[in-house]
Amino acid sequence: MMQKNLQQLLEDLLGWLKFQKEAGVEKVPAGMVEHIDQIVMANMKKASTKATSPELDLISNLAELKSVVERCELCDLSKTRNHIVFGEGSQTPILMIIGEAPGREEDLKGRPFIGRSGELLTKMLRAINIDRKDVFITSVIKCRPPGNRTPLREEIDACLPYLKRQIELLDPRIILCLGATAAQSLLEVPKSLSSLRGKFYDYKGKKVAVTYHPAYLLRFGGLKQKDLKRRAWHDLQMLQREYEKHLGKAH
Repeated sequence: MMQKNLQQLLEDLLGWLKFQKEAGVEKVPAGMVEHIDQIVMANMKKASTKATSPELDLISNLAELKSVVERCELCDLSKTRNHIVFGEGSQTPILMIIGEAPGREEDLKGRPFIGRSGELLTKMLRAINIDRKDVFITSVIKCRPPGNRTPLREEIDACLPYLKRQIELLDPRIILCLGATAAQSLLEVPKSLSSLRGKFYDYKGKKVAVTYHPAYLLRFGGLKQKDLKRRAWHDLQMLQREYEKHLGKAH
């Protein structure tokens, strides 16, 4: 990996020098030499970092993948986390649930969806006759963003390969995305949550449904919450019908 990156860098540099020669430039300014040196060093450091991490497609099980995530320093969230929140649940799930990112309680205990949002998620699953232990629950981001803010693009880009490898290893039939961040990140579409709800999408042969994040449902009260829960219930019923098609089938 490192050799390939350096080879590409040198080819680009050679091409630039040839262009300068053809343009009549006989000497490279000292400041430009220093700039080129900085670029080379930065790319060497980047290539070295990537080279020390095992290729994700060579990882054969969740335990190995979790070990890689625990050592991850690809974004600044690694500096503020207490624990990574890798995910938990069935190792052969029909359904995989993906949230946005860990919150305070999740960060402290290293477990996904605990506290009030976790309690509501468990109730939502129970309402459609699904036991939490029978699904695998995780999130796009494995470390808590400070203040529970929405993850930054670079944080999502750093963490998304881990999620995709989790999906490959677990091989669920159905995926439920909770909230816009999870849906947009996995499906790679910029659509709003309201426009994504109500139907299934395909992700590498797996059916993907989208609904509200439990934390969002808990944010409101009165008629607003009642309306949101009614919409979420329609999503869950759609999910239940698809889930029940796979019950009893060999995984």
